[in-house]
Order: sequence, then C-alpha cells, then structure tokens
Amino acid sequence: MNMKVNNEDGYMIVVVLMILSILTVIATAGTNNSITEQRSATNEQIHELSFYAADTGKAYVIEHVELYHDDNITVGGSIAFPDKDNPSLPFSMGSLESFKGDVEYIGSGATPRGSGFEVGKFSSHRYRIRATGYGPRNSKSEIETGFYRVGF
Repeated sequence: MNMKVNNEDGYMIVVVLMILSILTVIATAGTNNSITEQRSATNEQIHELSFYAADTGKAYVIEHVELYHDDNITVGGSIAFPDKDNPSLPFSMGSLESFKGDVEYIGSGATPRGSGFEVGKFSSHRYRIRATGYGPRNSKSEIETGFYRVGF
C-alpha cells in the first residue's frame, strides 16, 4: 500500500511570510537609521549657522575701530556691539541668524615677538572679544577670541 500524502500546500505560505517578515524588519531598521542620520545632519547644520553668526560678530569688531580704540582703554571695561546703548539687541544677518557681543580691554604690554615693532617704543593693547551667535530653532553658539593693536 503506497499512499502518497500531498499536504505541502501551506508550507510555501509560511516560508514566504517568514521572508516577508525579515525584509520588513530590515526595511524598518534602515528607515529609522536614515531618520536619525537626517536629524543629526540637520542639528549639525543649525549649530554651524549659529557658530558662523558668532564668527561674523568677530569680523564686525574688526570693521568698527571705535570698539577697540581710545574709547575702550580702561582695564576691565567693555563695549557691547552691535549697539552699545542696548547690549541685549542682536544684529540680524537675515531671517535666521544674528549676533551680539562685547569687546573688553585686558591691558597693555610689550609688543609680541615677531610683530615687527620695536620693543619698548610701542605697546601692545590687548582685547578680548566675546560673541554670541543665534541661529534657527533657538540655537546658540558662543566664541571668545583675543587680539591686540599696537600703539604708543
């Protein structure tokens, strides 16, 4: 008696469902990874915009001599920019970025080595710039840098 049982019809459905489940898990993981990468890149771009806004504040000081000339030579004294009368008001660079900061006089001393100025004849007046840049989504970046000007 040779009975042939032909009951393999449901087996292929189970295999196809397992393969489909595995592919769904892989696709979901890939989508989540892409979303995370996109958010990370967006956050980095937003931080860069606020950093560049603060860096523009530094360039603003270089363009405005009154911030680091005879009006600002009291040790510990500082002048706010862009508006010394209203230090909380930032300078808008467009719809998304702005900056504000202050220039502080630190003191004077000998000219730095290699500056090309005769030691003892000239003085180096040292300043500190603190600039805060603002970008989209309430991002904020702060930088601090120093510079000097040579004078008598």
